[in-house]
Amino acid sequence: MTQPRSIDAAALPWKPHRTHQGVYVRAVQGAETCADLEVRGVCITPDAEISQHVHEHSAETIYVLAGEGAFDQEGELVPCHAGSCGFAPAGASHGVKNTGREDLHLLTIFTPPLNR
Repeated sequence: MTQPRSIDAAALPWKPHRTHQGVYVRAVQGAETCADLEVRGVCITPDAEISQHVHEHSAETIYVLAGEGAFDQEGELVPCHAGSCGFAPAGASHGVKNTGREDLHLLTIFTPPLNR
């Protein structure tokens, strides 16, 4: 049985996204510690984006912590800002673009974890 735990996410290192330039990620909660979900912090610099993509087996919830941008929901751009929440069910095409002048900070939650 997994024990309760807390994480200082602000102390975790940012790592460049493996395919999207200007995007940085930090793993907050992963499949190795939780079988039900995966949580990541994401920072998208001005004019950068996570282009349309699909997660075949995982839904993704995207909560905007700071900044301005647009959720790309199967080709439809929906403006977002701090407090906005987007959702892409498994198999749906989606992405996120920073349309502001400051970094766009997101919290992403994958259910189930991506690499399960």
